Amino acid sequence: LVTVPVFSLLGLADEPAMLDGYGPVPPSMARELIANGAGSFHRVLVDPRDGAPLEIGRTSYRLTKAMRAWLRMRDAKCPFPGCSNHSLDNEADHLLAWANGGTTGISNLGQPCPKHHKLRHTTGWKPTPATKNEPPGWTSPTGRHYASEHQDWEPPSWPKGVWPGAVDFFHRGLSSGEDALERFL
Repeated sequence: LVTVPVFSLLGLADEPAMLDGYGPVPPSMARELIANGAGSFHRVLVDPRDGAPLEIGRTSYRLTKAMRAWLRMRDAKCPFPGCSNHSLDNEADHLLAWANGGTTGISNLGQPCPKHHKLRHTTGWKPTPATKNEPPGWTSPTGRHYASEHQDWEPPSWPKGVWPGAVDFFHRGLSSGEDALERFL
């Protein structure tokens, strides 16, 4: 297993890749392994700050242990407004249901307590993912948005010197890094 930061894979950064069972390897070696040596390839988007997997697409419904740990750190408590149940008791849930095309990724996962997980599936309350301008939260049956109180949310930003060249990736639902990776592969 080789874990490569997307910007390193694209040659836009020098952050090393991680080769399981070995340790850090230069990004050039990781690109070579992926281009010529990989028998199979699964795209896993990782957080550039700590390497935590953020997105594994539709390759798996279930979360990895690392994703579950990252989700517990991000959602230390139930994200429902006013709820303080701790994450160890809470259940991972796809914001956009897997059956409706949702992916298994941090951006599409929440961790409500059992009470609010049930509320989500039995009433008009719906969790909402973070957007460019708004933190994650919940939308009431009347359509009002309530921000989650416990998540640290930052507006998205690009690494210094990296800015998307084309706007088309927005229409396809891909980030610029994913779009460039799709063209690279």
